[in-house]
Amino acid sequence: MNRLKFRCTLLSDVVLSQTSSSEGNQRTLDFIPGSNFLGIVADYLYNKVEADNQTAWAIIHSGKVRFGDANPSVDGIRGLKVPASMYYPKLGKASDCCYIHHLTDHEHADIKELQLKQCREGFFAFKTAEHVGKPVSAVKDFTIKSAYDPVHRKSEKGKLFGYESLSKGLVLFFEIESELDNSASETIIKALEGKKQLGHSRTAEYGLVEIKQDNDYAEIPSAPGAGDEVTVYADGRLIFLDSNGEPTFQPTADQLLGNDKEHLTSAEIVWEKSQIRIFQYAPWNGKRHTYDTDRCGIEKGSVFVIRLKDASCPQQSQYVGAYRNEGFGKIIYNPVFLTGREDGIALFTLAEKEDRAEKAPMTTDAKKVIINPLLIDYLQSAKKKGSASRRAYSIVEGTLTGAPEKNNILAELKSRFAVSEAFASQWGSIRSLAMSIPNATRLITAIDSFLDHGVAQAKWNELRRKKLLDQFMDAHKEEPNFDEIMINLASEMAKKCSKRKEAKK
Repeated sequence: MNRLKFRCTLLSDVVLSQTSSSEGNQRTLDFIPGSNFLGIVADYLYNKVEADNQTAWAIIHSGKVRFGDANPSVDGIRGLKVPASMYYPKLGKASDCCYIHHLTDHEHADIKELQLKQCREGFFAFKTAEHVGKPVSAVKDFTIKSAYDPVHRKSEKGKLFGYESLSKGLVLFFEIESELDNSASETIIKALEGKKQLGHSRTAEYGLVEIKQDNDYAEIPSAPGAGDEVTVYADGRLIFLDSNGEPTFQPTADQLLGNDKEHLTSAEIVWEKSQIRIFQYAPWNGKRHTYDTDRCGIEKGSVFVIRLKDASCPQQSQYVGAYRNEGFGKIIYNPVFLTGREDGIALFTLAEKEDRAEKAPMTTDAKKVIINPLLIDYLQSAKKKGSASRRAYSIVEGTLTGAPEKNNILAELKSRFAVSEAFASQWGSIRSLAMSIPNATRLITAIDSFLDHGVAQAKWNELRRKKLLDQFMDAHKEEPNFDEIMINLASEMAKKCSKRKEAKK
C-alpha cells in the first residue's frame, strides 16, 4: 500500500458549492473533496499525455487508487471535522471541558443539570502531546456577480448571483492511497504537482491552487479499544448501499469494519451511543453535461460505536463503503481524541479561536513599504475637514476665540429676532440656498436677491436685520466652508423663530 501525501495551497479564492443548484443561497464547502484531485489526474491521463488505456483505467476506475479529501490545516497539522460526539456544558466552554457522548451517563442528575450542547462547527487540528484541538480558520468570502450580455456589452438584467468561496492563502493537506505499483504512483505525482485549477468559475478569477508532495504531516494515532466496543470516526463523507443497491443511512457493522458480505459477524452498531449527520446532493458531470446519481450519505465528523462480540477491529484507518476512489469512506478507528475518563470527561479539549491572527514580526523595510501615500492624504483631508466643521460650529455658537467683534455682530443679529414676527420660512429658504451654492460670492448674491424683493424686504429692513446679516456674511466670506456656516446659522435661527411663533400662539 502506497500512501502519497500532498499539500494544497490556495493561490486564489476557490468556489466549491455544497449543492449543484444554481439558485438560492450558495454556500461553499470548507474542504476540497477528493473527486477534484481525481478529475485533475483524469484530465492529465486522457488529454495531456498519451497514456495507455490499461494504466488510465487502473488509476481512475479500478478502485485501487483512493483520492482523499483535502482538509484545512494549522501549524502543519491536517484538521479534522469536529467530532459529533463531543459535548460541552451549556454555560461553559469547550476549551474548559468536553464530554464524550458514548462515555457519559446522560441520565445522571449532575449531567442533566449541565445541559450538554453538541459541538457542530469547524475543523480542529488535534495535538496529541498537548491533548487539545486547535481550531482551523477557514476564512470565506462572498462576491456578487452578474451575467454578461455580449451583444449590448453590459450586465444582463435579472441575472445577478453570488459566490461564497474559500479565501486564498489557505493551506490544506490530503493523501492518496494506491494499491498499484510505484510507476502508477509516479504518474499520479506528476499529474498533481504544480499549479492547477479546480472548483467552479475556473475560467474567471477562481480556482487556482498549487499542489506539492509533502510527507511531513502526521496521522492521528489510534487508542486501545475500550472493552468490546470500538469507536469509528468519519474522517471523510461515507456512502453505503444496501442489499438492493440503494443508498442507505443505516450501514451494517460489517460495512464499517470493512468486512466482506460473505463473512458476516455478530458485531452490531450501538445506535443510542452513535452521533451522525447526513447529506444529499447530485454531482454534475462536466464531461457528459448532466447530473450523476444522487449522493446520499453520512457527513464528516459522525461517530459510530460498534459492539464487536466475535468480530475483530482493524488497527489502522481505511476506506469503506462506495465511491472510495473519490475520497468517500475514510474512517479512523478508536482515535485518541475520542478517549475519556469513566465519568465521560474527554481527555482532549477544543481551544477557542483567537481574536487576532498570528502575524510575523514586521521589519523596518516592511514598515516603509506599507506606508500608503493615498491613505496619508485621505487622513490629512479628513482631519482638515473635521477642523473646519468644528470652526463653523464655533462661529455660529458665537464662541470663536480671538474674534470678539465677529461674535458681537452675531449676538446682535440674533437679538433682532426676539420679537413677535416669525422668520422661520425665510431662514429655511436661506438654508436651501446655502446647501445648493457652495461658492461664497454667489451665495451672498443669491441671499441679497432673495431678501431685497417682495414681502420679506420690509421685515428684514426693520431693526437693521438685513444690515447685520450683511455684516456677518462679509466678516466670514473668506472662510473655506462659508456655505456650512450659513447652513448651520439658518438652521439654528429657523428653530428659534419657530419656537417663538409657537409660544405666541
